[in-house]
Amino acid sequence: MRRRAGRPASIQRRMRRLVLTVGVSIVAVAGAVQLNSLQSEMRVRLYTELALLQAQINPHFLYNTMDTIIWLIEAGKNEEATRMVSELSNFFRHSLSKGRDVITLAEEESQVRSYLQIQQARYADILRYTIDLPDRLAGARLPKLTLQPLVENALYHGIKMKRGMGHIYILGTEEDGDIRLQVTDDGAGMTPERLQQVTRSIEQGERVGFGLSTIHERLRLMFGEPYGLTIHSRPGVGTTVTARIPWRTEEKEEPSETTDRSDAGGGAAAGGLRPAP
Repeated sequence: MRRRAGRPASIQRRMRRLVLTVGVSIVAVAGAVQLNSLQSEMRVRLYTELALLQAQINPHFLYNTMDTIIWLIEAGKNEEATRMVSELSNFFRHSLSKGRDVITLAEEESQVRSYLQIQQARYADILRYTIDLPDRLAGARLPKLTLQPLVENALYHGIKMKRGMGHIYILGTEEDGDIRLQVTDDGAGMTPERLQQVTRSIEQGERVGFGLSTIHERLRLMFGEPYGLTIHSRPGVGTTVTARIPWRTEEKEEPSETTDRSDAGGGAAAGGLRPAP
C-alpha cells in the first residue's frame, strides 16, 4: 500500500502566504474599483449640482434684474438701464465660460463684479462693496461659481437681514503657497448654534445656503482634503466665509500687464477692509 507523502511544513507556509497575498490583492483591487466608482458617482453628482446651482441662480437673478431694467426705463433712467444690460451680459458670458468648469480668478472676479454692480443698483440704500484681489493672483485657477454664491449668501443672509447700510468685502491673500479668498459681510451674523449647524451641514454635504456644500465638495474633489470652505461668524457683527485653494495657474500662461485690481463699490475706500469678525 502506497503512503501519501505529506507536504513539508515549508511548502505549506509558502502556500498560506501565497493565498494571503492573492486575497489581499483581490481585496485591494476590489476596493480600488469601488473607490473609483464612488469617485465617479461623486463627480457626476457634483457636476449635476453645479448645473442645478447655475439653473437656480441664473433665472432667479435674471428675472429680478430684468424687472429693475424695466423700472429704470420707465423712470427715464436710460443710461443706468444700459449699464445694467451691459453688466448682465458680462455676468452671463462669464457664467458660460465657453463650457469650462475651471477658470481663472480674474474671470471669477469679473463675474462677481458684474453681479455686485447689478445688485447695488437694486439695493442702493443698503449695499456697498469692496473688492481687493491682488493682480499677482489673477491667473490662479479655481472652479467657476466659487465666489459668486458666497457673495449672494453675504447679501441675502447677511446684509438684508439687518437694518441700514451694509458692506461686503472680498479679499484675496497668499499664505504658504495657498490662496485664501474671503467674503466678509457686516450683516446680521449667526449665533454659535446656527454656525455649528451650518458648518456641520457643509461637512456632511447637506444643502445649506446658496450652494455652500456644493462649493466645498467641488474644492475638496479638485484640490484635496486641506482645501474648501471655513466659516466664522458673530451675531450682530457679521460673517466671513473663506475659500482656501492652492495657487495653481494655467500652463503656458503669458505674463500680463500689471493693473490695479482693487475696487470699491459705491464710493467705499479700497483700503478700508475690515478684519474677519
